[in-house]
Amino acid sequence: MANYLGSRNLMRGMEGTDVELLQHLLNNLPDPMGSRIAIDGIFGPETEAAVKKFQRYFKLTVDGIVGPNTFLFLGILVRPYLPPRGQVFGSRTLSKGSSGYDVWVLQNRLASLAKDFAEALGKPANGYFDEKTEQAVKMFQRDVDLNDDGIVGPRTFYKLYEYARMGGRYLRRGRWDRNQGYDVYWLQRHLKELGYYTGKLDGIFGPLTQQAVMALQKSAKIQVDGIVGPETFYHLAVN
Repeated sequence: MANYLGSRNLMRGMEGTDVELLQHLLNNLPDPMGSRIAIDGIFGPETEAAVKKFQRYFKLTVDGIVGPNTFLFLGILVRPYLPPRGQVFGSRTLSKGSSGYDVWVLQNRLASLAKDFAEALGKPANGYFDEKTEQAVKMFQRDVDLNDDGIVGPRTFYKLYEYARMGGRYLRRGRWDRNQGYDVYWLQRHLKELGYYTGKLDGIFGPLTQQAVMALQKSAKIQVDGIVGPETFYHLAVN
């Protein structure tokens, strides 16, 4: 069953591509955040246990149900965390001329994934799907063996979730809704590979993560505020 990730709360007994992507995300995290589980699109006891483990680590309600707060800590914004008039990333097809929060996420994800994609985009995310965004999408599609039509539909969204690990929200120290989770872990990974971060890869945006972000921002000659937004995502690719 094809469902975009964030289209519904996920719980034991469900099946679909959104469950499959959830399993991918949980597998992309190390112990004690993540788990090694089968990627079968079936939300069984193994997946439920992995969700509970993730929730326990990040001090969420441990119920095994993937609702708004668990999605948030997976870097996926659904209501009530979406910006005004924002649409869940993956909920509609994106192409040249599209605009909005989901385009902003697309651009952040591409830019932070690879320097070639950032260079193709030419600038930090602005939420408008222009010719350069189309070019970057086509490059990504070729890299993951998809038809390079520049249109972001279900198969491209799936691959973006598989390979692009952050970009769905601002990240910063001191904000409960922005300082923990899957995307913070990958932020730390990228900062470490870039030589800015020496702390634990724990998915918690603490003082060492803030210092590393500020060091990157200073090096990139962008605003040094310790907040990870479009300009910082644009400089986070490691290859």
